[in-house]
Amino acid sequence: MMKITILRVRNLAFAVALSSIVPSALSAATFKSVATKDGKTIILLSGEISEGDADTLKAAIKSANDVGKLVSGVRLNSPGGNLLESLKLADVVRFAKVATNVAGNAICASACFLVYAAGATKFANYTAQVGVHGASDKQGDETTASNAATVSMARAAKDLGVPPAIIGRMVVTPPNAMVWLTPQDLQSMGTTMIGKPAQTPVSPTATATAESSVVPKQTQPDEPTQLQPQTKSASQPSWPEFLDKVIKRSADQNNGKPYYTRGCQPEFKTCYDAVTVVASDGKLSMVKVTKDMKDKIIRREICSFNTSADIRTCYDWDDGTTHRDMKDSNGNWYKIADE
Repeated sequence: MMKITILRVRNLAFAVALSSIVPSALSAATFKSVATKDGKTIILLSGEISEGDADTLKAAIKSANDVGKLVSGVRLNSPGGNLLESLKLADVVRFAKVATNVAGNAICASACFLVYAAGATKFANYTAQVGVHGASDKQGDETTASNAATVSMARAAKDLGVPPAIIGRMVVTPPNAMVWLTPQDLQSMGTTMIGKPAQTPVSPTATATAESSVVPKQTQPDEPTQLQPQTKSASQPSWPEFLDKVIKRSADQNNGKPYYTRGCQPEFKTCYDAVTVVASDGKLSMVKVTKDMKDKIIRREICSFNTSADIRTCYDWDDGTTHRDMKDSNGNWYKIADE
């Protein structure tokens, strides 16, 4: 019997928490084994992912093997479902070393994406839809626990070799939205595209991904230390120009709507507004403006996050200094000193 280890979920209590965060489907996905012309077997997984699906997939693979059939792949058509079960399914797929495939007009989104990413080889039709977003609780809301689940999902995706650019979109996209990956995105993770490309113009998201940067090299959000006040020139954008470009890029990456956040720190009598974006190197970045109680700007920053989105390096637009912050278990950020 296969021995399955859940990706990145080392602690049983945390695994249980994950299971309660992401709503399970009302009924398990359906599985169907289909013989191919070359004598192999593919397994069709359809519907929402729920508890027990990983055991069903293992049993289907074993049944085929018992009669001398080799399972060559798993064909996915699922809107997502239970995150913990998707991690288990991803382990089954990776352990069995089978291919994953999203056929024409099929969908693989949310938790299904982790199963897809686990394929030894990956295929997708040009008319398929593969999408990512963050986790939610049972009510579909973002909470501290669901944010932790999103981080866990991002770490699992990293283990499966998903490029940082796609992981960044997963982390920044709220659970009530979806970022649909372009053929170029899928190819960046080793996907072989099948069928004919749609005869439509390239989407804004694809164009933004292909750009070398959202702003001139000196002012890339993911490289804040390269811009020093003494090196500014007349050819470089002003803050409003820079901010406009970041907002446009964020909108391109989030179905036409920039990803805004706002928060206040009463102890410091300040509030901030921020736009989050995935920079050209795939890093999650944020352009942030902090104001006092009289709405006066006291700080303008460009922050770049690590893969887990719990450590950030921030560059001050006005004085050229940098600092690092770390997020605690309650979601509060604190400055840290480099060792």
